[in-house]
Amino acid sequence: MIRRRHRRRPGLSAEQVAVVCALGELLTVLDDFGVLALAVCAPALLALPLRRRLPLTALCATLPAVATWHLLLPAMITMYVVASSRSPGRTRLSCGLLCAAALCPWPLTAVGELTPSELLGTVEAAGLLSIGPTALGLLAGARAETEAQLVRLRASREREQRLGAERAVIRERARLARDMHDTISHHVSIIVVQAGALRSVETDPAKRADAESIREHGVRALEELRDMVGVLRGADGPVTVPAGPPRLADLPGLVADSMLDITADLPALAERSWRPGLETAAYRIVQEALNNVRKHAPGASVALSAAVAEDRGSLVLEVRNGPPGQRREGPGETTGGGHGLVGLRERAEQLGGRLTASPSAGGGFLVRAVLPL
Repeated sequence: MIRRRHRRRPGLSAEQVAVVCALGELLTVLDDFGVLALAVCAPALLALPLRRRLPLTALCATLPAVATWHLLLPAMITMYVVASSRSPGRTRLSCGLLCAAALCPWPLTAVGELTPSELLGTVEAAGLLSIGPTALGLLAGARAETEAQLVRLRASREREQRLGAERAVIRERARLARDMHDTISHHVSIIVVQAGALRSVETDPAKRADAESIREHGVRALEELRDMVGVLRGADGPVTVPAGPPRLADLPGLVADSMLDITADLPALAERSWRPGLETAAYRIVQEALNNVRKHAPGASVALSAAVAEDRGSLVLEVRNGPPGQRREGPGETTGGGHGLVGLRERAEQLGGRLTASPSAGGGFLVRAVLPL
């Protein structure tokens, strides 16, 4: 079944309706149309389109037509617009002018000829002519103001709901931070204590060095955990800024403690200043890349390079490892959850850079990050 699409006919605008109504009223005075009617009716009709931009001017242009009682509708329409503009002073002035024009008899010499009943009728007509559109305009203005208040109220309520949801997320984040701190610090503290005890009783220098390395890494992990938890719990109190965030100058120490066969090409990166966050992100990228080598390619040789690009617009980091030097066996094998590379890409993208990770020739792997300076 074929449905025919009907084009929607455009309706008349408020300006067109007002002009049509005024022209319709003009038909009622055609029999008495002369020079005076033309002189008062033409300005009244021409002023209608100006009633929103120049309301007082448009109203004054319609008053002669009201005084001669040739056209009343243009003045009433204009008075309605003035009253709906929510300007009390201008509304009172316009209503007084309209009422005075309606009370003024035409011709002026006919003042003494009015009977009491005619005078009363003139006053009533002038009151209805001026007060009626003024009341309707005030009502329309109040309605528009009420609708605007409702819109602002809805926006405020939505903002409060959004803030409430954000506060709930912050509270949950603080709770997770507390749980993470309690759980991880418990296990790492046990590792640190046992490593210290092993170092004190071990007689083999190599094993003592290994135990001391385990203890130092455990202590450092606890310090960084404390700093991270302090940041996560910043909503509950003052934000704790890590006392010593890692820097590019710390990369040689990271290489020395990695227990990997690493060939490092690290120029004097500490001799220049870096934008905030870049050094920490670069350090974490290298740290996670080396950690992945330990987990997925134990015994592999690693080539690490960190240097400023030739155009001096970015810092280029490369961690390239060869194939694994030994097979991973046993229940103690460390496996990742697959989130390491995702986190590295997110770190690079937050700084406006990019990170690629892909297999390289010979069964190795390459992690390359380009971070804008």
